[in-house]
Amino acid sequence: MKKYLSILAFSCLTLCSCDNFLDLTPQSVLTPENAYEKPEDWQQTLYAAYGTLQEVFVGKYTITLTEFGTDEVIPFDMGWAAYSELHYYTFSASHGFLDNHYRLCYEGIKRCNAVIDMPSDAVSADLHSSMIMQARFLRAIYYFDLVRMYGGVPLWTKSSIDRSEIMRPRATVDEVYTLITQDMEAALGLPTSWPNAQDKGRATAYAAQALLARIYLQWGKPGEALKYCRMLEGKFKLYDNLKDIFDPKNKNQEYENIFEIQFKHSGSWGLEGSIQHSYWGPRNVGGPTNFGGWGGFGPTQYLYDSYDNDDKRKKAFFITEYAGVAQTPPSSGKFWDAETGNVIEDDNLNFTLIRYADILLMKAEALNSIDDTSNDKYDALNEVRNRAGLTSITATDNLNKEQFAEVVLEERLHELCCEHLRRWDLIRFSKLGEYMKDHAGVTIQPYHVLYPIPQAAVDANDAITENNEGY
Repeated sequence: MKKYLSILAFSCLTLCSCDNFLDLTPQSVLTPENAYEKPEDWQQTLYAAYGTLQEVFVGKYTITLTEFGTDEVIPFDMGWAAYSELHYYTFSASHGFLDNHYRLCYEGIKRCNAVIDMPSDAVSADLHSSMIMQARFLRAIYYFDLVRMYGGVPLWTKSSIDRSEIMRPRATVDEVYTLITQDMEAALGLPTSWPNAQDKGRATAYAAQALLARIYLQWGKPGEALKYCRMLEGKFKLYDNLKDIFDPKNKNQEYENIFEIQFKHSGSWGLEGSIQHSYWGPRNVGGPTNFGGWGGFGPTQYLYDSYDNDDKRKKAFFITEYAGVAQTPPSSGKFWDAETGNVIEDDNLNFTLIRYADILLMKAEALNSIDDTSNDKYDALNEVRNRAGLTSITATDNLNKEQFAEVVLEERLHELCCEHLRRWDLIRFSKLGEYMKDHAGVTIQPYHVLYPIPQAAVDANDAITENNEGY
């Protein structure tokens, strides 16, 4: 079976020509009603559902949405209104990046729905079950990204619907999370690992467990999150060498990284390669063809300075000088491809959606949230800290619940910076406004914990009668 990236270009041609994300049955989309002719058609749709992950998390616009407006990343190209508005929180519902993200998520959902609704005799029984579990795993990811970005959103769960149902009102946040967890829990029946190399990158039961921990924690249910963190105990490890986490030579090794979005250097811009090196690489060194980056954004000086000098991550995760050019603030060293990073927007880096260090820190956070009195939260926290060369924090430090939470939040910053998590962490800890003011000099409003539903989506859907507060 070919990897889904091999057919991504074909899939996009057959499935992406619809301009209106509310049009769930355009002529260019294969649905049960307008007939798939052979089993491979269903496989191609599932591959395309995977392929949308690339655009939702590492597209040239979407790559910014969970990093800008935090204290860890700053846009340097403030002359571009699209960038500066996200940093200063002056954006409106008409911001193009939001519209792009919203449409992409629903495109992914549309593809998932087609697979979930495929006839029982479309493929063999075992394959039918596996494909549906994979599609539900992916649909959960897309709806999770929507709900944490915009709050309640319309729920479309069928591949084709009556035209009278196209206008769908926003579901509540809890209703969206309920669907998300049901879908992701359905994926627990998947294999824990795929034995064949060509299948690496598919959803697994371990990935479902890991993402359920993240989903439940963001939903405010730490007890449920803890259950899934515990399921992963002993299943993964931490690399001794911090550089190994992101080295493309370690793609899909399933050692620390639990689920990776797949990319492959293809020799030409715009195909299967990743844009990460080109966007995060060192600035002012001649651009991507010299292993540099475009220079539009990067880590903040606050982020770099917040590390202890003895923290190994300060050296491993940042580039302070390249080709004789000082990087101030330092550039990120996480998205570095030493072999193909000099090809414009065509590196060989996967994007790690979730890894074991995150599980350990979520476990510590969840235990603290439920007032656990054992040493388990310290053990989880210290496994990450000790890898970084830092001393352990123990009960003898006499941290209260709030103080321990602050330690966890800082540890998440230092371990997971620039991995598209900081915004959600600050929101979950109720620190977004405080930290933006104190660390970035930007004053925001309480309603900024949500982005607005894109205006184009509101205009196209008569059942959406109001936007989020403040927009």
